[in-house]
Amino acid sequence: MIITRNWRDVPPSIAHKSGIDWRLLSTSVKTAGDIDAEVEPKYRCLKAITYVSLAKLQPSLSYESHTHEDHEELYYIINGKGRIKVGNEEAQFRDGDIIYIPNKTAHSIINDGTDMIDFLAFGGLTTKVT
Repeated sequence: MIITRNWRDVPPSIAHKSGIDWRLLSTSVKTAGDIDAEVEPKYRCLKAITYVSLAKLQPSLSYESHTHEDHEELYYIINGKGRIKVGNEEAQFRDGDIIYIPNKTAHSIINDGTDMIDFLAFGGLTTKVT
């Protein structure tokens, strides 16, 4: 079976109080620290990757600092620029960058630019799901 999904067909969710998230695919279980997003059973097909989301963050907004106990994340920046805080470090990013976020590490993405930040967020399990 081929599973395809277009972000235009997905109702968005609010991510970490300020971002807009289109959960495209996910695992069948809810992971620690994840957003509240409904995913139809057909699209809960992932085994090791916990989710793939298209995310957008408006200028002057940021995600609240949060952690994921059971999965790591990757952010691939499609458009925009801003700052990322991971643990005790902070760095600038721009379109084309990929950012690794380890599990159990507080992180926040900040849009201090004038354009929307568009990025893909990928989660990957680091602990066994029962």
